[in-house]
Amino acid sequence: MTDREQQFKELFLSEYNRMYKAACILLGDEDEAKDVVQDVFAQLWNGTTPLREESQRAFLLTCVRNRCLNIIAHRKTEQEAIQLLTSEAIDSGTHDNEIIQAVSDYIDQKLTPQTSRIIRMHYDEEQSYKDISRELGISQSAVNKHIVQGLRKLRLTFKSKEV
Repeated sequence: MTDREQQFKELFLSEYNRMYKAACILLGDEDEAKDVVQDVFAQLWNGTTPLREESQRAFLLTCVRNRCLNIIAHRKTEQEAIQLLTSEAIDSGTHDNEIIQAVSDYIDQKLTPQTSRIIRMHYDEEQSYKDISRELGISQSAVNKHIVQGLRKLRLTFKSKEV
């Protein structure tokens, strides 16, 4: 085992539980918390995140906190979109099936094929950003970008029109 591998192993063993507990508290989901901590360590291992030894504990917890806040923000965006679409259906007196069909048609016909596919994978098939990125060979941030853009277009379309 190289010095780098040994240092990484020691860091992992000393900080994993603290990072995991922080992520669990913020997210309220053990699996997501494990994913967050794993992602932080993966970035460290790949060298995409530099680490100063004198502030490593605080830095690692900050990385975990930031990832958790991003996940919480994504959840909020998704919930707002669902609430908006639901409230539009109630306000206009439209039946749920008609709204669902209108949104489905919009996703298939108006969004780009890649955005449509990603939205379907995430919402219909309930795949995580990580699973989608792995399957399509794109980054998780690209998956996020497609979902955010797709939801923004849906909101704009269905907020300004009656379905």
